[in-house]
Amino acid sequence: MNSVVIPAVALTLDHDRNKLAAAARAGEVLRVRRGAYCAPDQIRVDGPSSAPREERKKALARVGALHSQLRADHVFGHTSAALLLGCRVWRTPAETHVYQRYRASGHAADDVRRHAWTIAPEDITAASGLPVTSLARTVVDCARTLHPLEALVIADSALAMGIGRETLLGVLAAQPGHRGKRRARRVIELADAGAQSAWETWVRYEILRRGLPRPTTQMPVRTEAGLFHTDLGYEQWALGIEFDGRVKYRPDGVRSGHDPAREYLGEKARAEAIRQAGVTVETTSASDKRDVPAMIARFTRHLPLDAVAAARPDPLLPRS
Repeated sequence: MNSVVIPAVALTLDHDRNKLAAAARAGEVLRVRRGAYCAPDQIRVDGPSSAPREERKKALARVGALHSQLRADHVFGHTSAALLLGCRVWRTPAETHVYQRYRASGHAADDVRRHAWTIAPEDITAASGLPVTSLARTVVDCARTLHPLEALVIADSALAMGIGRETLLGVLAAQPGHRGKRRARRVIELADAGAQSAWETWVRYEILRRGLPRPTTQMPVRTEAGLFHTDLGYEQWALGIEFDGRVKYRPDGVRSGHDPAREYLGEKARAEAIRQAGVTVETTSASDKRDVPAMIARFTRHLPLDAVAAARPDPLLPRS
């Protein structure tokens, strides 16, 4: 399971409220939720794509703060548990999800989503020292309540962590009620441990919701230069699909200590080797979200006409 660090917070319960408020106005601390503050360096992330990672840290700080503020028994669940367990998420939750045995007061905070205590002892574990729902229960809760794309991102992460698909389906089947179960089962069936980013999951989701053949994740391509993998693809039609984050060639790229020039030259050599192996690679990026049909058309032009003609939209997978 991925190691998650929760930013340290200072509570007005333990410190001078006025001093903390003054420090916040001076920019010396950040208010993460009512009565809780955090040092800016606990949240700040340098380099590209820093905003989503900072939002994730803020969400974790809110979870840690709420844990320190609550007195009643509680267990963090849903997307909050997903964060604590180290899962990827499509969007950082604005609310902290928590199961509690007792009804909240009429003055409950609007940044907290409370759920009735419907969890069994075997559904509870710990992550970073905090009580959370188990990985299986977290995935199932998210699959029943979130948009399928958001749930699929979390389910992909969970499978990559080693949870079994049958385990997830078993937890789903054991839950009472029918609300959200059909869609949740579909999400679990489509989950794939091979996805390595939320954006890769998004590309696959857009393919699947149109009823096109299921692509292979981490598709192997054997070349004279060695074995490579594309993010997605169809081996039978010699098509690879890659998501380009557009950060790995920058001096402040994601991987510490890497050489962007060497990365670029290595990628060019890899692309040429794949091309010589007879595989076409279509590259996508976040900008394709503005015109998803055009992106899909780039893929389907490489597929047989009968495979495209047979595609029917999946009613359980709505527009993202």
